[in-house]
Amino acid sequence: MKRGYFIIIALVACILSSHAQSGMDFVLNKEGKVTAVPKYKQFEFNIPEFSYKTYTPSTTPSLEKRLRDFIPDLPQYMDDRSGDERPMDMQVLSEAYRPFFNVYAPMIRRVSPMAFDFREDVITPISNNAAVITTGSQYSWPGLGGLTRISSSVIWQQDRWTLTGGAFAGRYFTPFNYSPDFMGGVNVSVGYEATDWLTLRGWGQYALYEKGERKNPHMLLNPYYNHTNVGGAFEINISDGVGFGVGINYEYNPWKRGMDRQILFYPAIKNKNIKIGFN
Repeated sequence: MKRGYFIIIALVACILSSHAQSGMDFVLNKEGKVTAVPKYKQFEFNIPEFSYKTYTPSTTPSLEKRLRDFIPDLPQYMDDRSGDERPMDMQVLSEAYRPFFNVYAPMIRRVSPMAFDFREDVITPISNNAAVITTGSQYSWPGLGGLTRISSSVIWQQDRWTLTGGAFAGRYFTPFNYSPDFMGGVNVSVGYEATDWLTLRGWGQYALYEKGERKNPHMLLNPYYNHTNVGGAFEINISDGVGFGVGINYEYNPWKRGMDRQILFYPAIKNKNIKIGFN
């Protein structure tokens, strides 16, 4: 008998324990059926207090409309020879890089040895009276050779005086040297406006080439190559910004190991945008 009571008590305790831990409530209806109903739970929601200090207003509709209609004005680099817009891999600032991006470069060179020649000038102001002028150029002459050169000069101007000094370097080839050789040197020039109609100029340059150029007429007779020389000139203004120059230039001749005299006569045009004269 005691064992039966113990079993009944144990069963009731298990039922009560499971009922307490369960999420359901058991309800006995009039018909004697047991129905399980979910227990009511109270949830706590931590909703932060609304504050205007944390409110971030959206941008104005007018500004958003302007941004949607905005089209950036990006520069388009045009090919001077064809007039077509360059592809993305040729959007470079210098024409010197064009052969590296053009898959047809070998064919174009066979058609025209001068196809990739260029000249570019960059002026970098230093102060109100001084600037740095950097020039890169490449020239090709079929049957005579070619030259790739870069030069940088500092130009200073004060009142009636103009002073320029710089250096240059590059490589060249001629029918006498198929492998490009090094060339370089320094130059300086000075100008003084004595009067409103007279300008005095002087210049000098020292050029250094590889050995053996004493017997290379293609380099010595080509005026586009840099030669060792010194000289001066008078520039006379005939009218406003138009005149002519007369001078003398001595150029070193390695065949004679002496200086050759050259008489100069050239036009001189000056205004705010154009300056043509002896360089």
